[in-house]
Amino acid sequence: MMRTEKSILFPLLAAVLATPALAAAPPADAGSATVSADWAQVQRVSDTVPTTQILAHAFTLRTSPSHDPLFRALRKLHTNDTRLQFWFSVTRAALPELKPPTATQTFWDFQYMDPLVADYYANTTGKHHINMGSIPRWMFNVPPANVPEDPAASFYAYTDGTAGDLLKDPTGKQFADYQVRLYEWYTKGGFTDELGHYHHSGHHYKIDYWGVLNEPDFENHINVEQYTRIYDAVTTAIHQIDPNVQFFGPEVSGAEISWAKYFLNPKNHAPNALLPLEYFSFHNYVNAPNDPSAWHADYFTNPDTGPADGASADAFEGRIREVMKIRDELSPKTKVIVDEMGTFDVVKPGEEACRANEPYTAFNPLYWNANGANYAVNFINAENLGLPLISMSQMVGYPTQCPSIAMFDYDTAKPNAHYWALWLINKNFGPGDKLIATQSSDSDLRAQAAITPAGRKILLVNTTDRPIDVDLGGAYKGAGLNLEVVDQNSGENQPEVQPVTGDNVTLAPFAVAVVSGHAR
Repeated sequence: MMRTEKSILFPLLAAVLATPALAAAPPADAGSATVSADWAQVQRVSDTVPTTQILAHAFTLRTSPSHDPLFRALRKLHTNDTRLQFWFSVTRAALPELKPPTATQTFWDFQYMDPLVADYYANTTGKHHINMGSIPRWMFNVPPANVPEDPAASFYAYTDGTAGDLLKDPTGKQFADYQVRLYEWYTKGGFTDELGHYHHSGHHYKIDYWGVLNEPDFENHINVEQYTRIYDAVTTAIHQIDPNVQFFGPEVSGAEISWAKYFLNPKNHAPNALLPLEYFSFHNYVNAPNDPSAWHADYFTNPDTGPADGASADAFEGRIREVMKIRDELSPKTKVIVDEMGTFDVVKPGEEACRANEPYTAFNPLYWNANGANYAVNFINAENLGLPLISMSQMVGYPTQCPSIAMFDYDTAKPNAHYWALWLINKNFGPGDKLIATQSSDSDLRAQAAITPAGRKILLVNTTDRPIDVDLGGAYKGAGLNLEVVDQNSGENQPEVQPVTGDNVTLAPFAVAVVSGHAR
């Protein structure tokens, strides 16, 4: 049963496992690793923006008691290029035209979207990425659905039966006209509706990136050929009213290699399409059972099991490389980005992760550390591959809304370790950092050194459910060493900079840490 979202502090959350971040002597079962860095060998300059996304749902409504602490947490992240996602599953909050226009009336209603857009701009910085990509059901040849009146209600049935071959307008023009009106509502002060009536908004937001649909193969069973037609129609139409906006697509998850072969080929686009494509965007979510002993393999090292599944960090790196290879052959000027990624913790076998109804306390507190560690390893890979953006998903999940990818504890109204891993990375690393040749003697400990504007730092990630003793003597002189770490001990609290004596630190299971000091 889904609990209310009132802030209730459960004793279980206070009783997290207490492996110290810095131990004088590691436990007997601890691993060990030596990390070295050649500070004179710059391998590349990072382009990668670490960021996140926030979705329209129950907790972003201003009536929610979690609204204010949620947006305080978003503001505290200081992420650039943050993505705002209006996903069909919270239908009334995500789609502003739920009924088709008649000969005498239209049904536009922005009462739930407007406050969230305003809160998003007020609490984020840098460039802004918006995806309003859900296709209204009435654009398909399917019966209408009885959408709940409650804007907080989850309603996955909204897309039941929809498919690309059931679109009333397979050219994409009808949806493109709809998208233009959304875009004009938020950037041009208003729009003219289907009957020629003007609707005034007064909004003049700057949108830097516009996402075209979201996981279209999953959401509406749209294939790549159909998607490409829709993408060309939407981007051409919006570009006519704003030539500066850039477009993200195809936003698929798991099908990125097969879609890249078609979508990145200029021959498959309309004669008037915006080419070359600016971005090829895709997602990754990897599943594991609710068992810490399985997380190292499932989240970090397992080989690729095929496009139907999410990929471990190592396997996902391989997928990215394959997409980039296809990109280099077909559309070399296109940038590759990952704008959603996370892990799913399957509490009940066979249950679909986003529709899962488990409460926050169903998840082992250590899980949020493993989730953050998975992002950290993927961030290291993204930096070295030259991806300009990698986005953690998502600010808050809750029962029936992807609870296991939450960055926010909806019971205590506090950020969790998943959130703090992104906070730590974004605080210390970003575009312009000089990535240094770095070695770890044990692949269970991932490491990346960088020369940043604030000095020489190393990002360390323990990918196991056991402590690892780390010898940093190959990178630092041993004096004035500092460690900032997200681990079991820091829990839901902001990590603090800790002085370290000597060259060694012990990282708790699935810890994410940043080391700084006097380089050798």
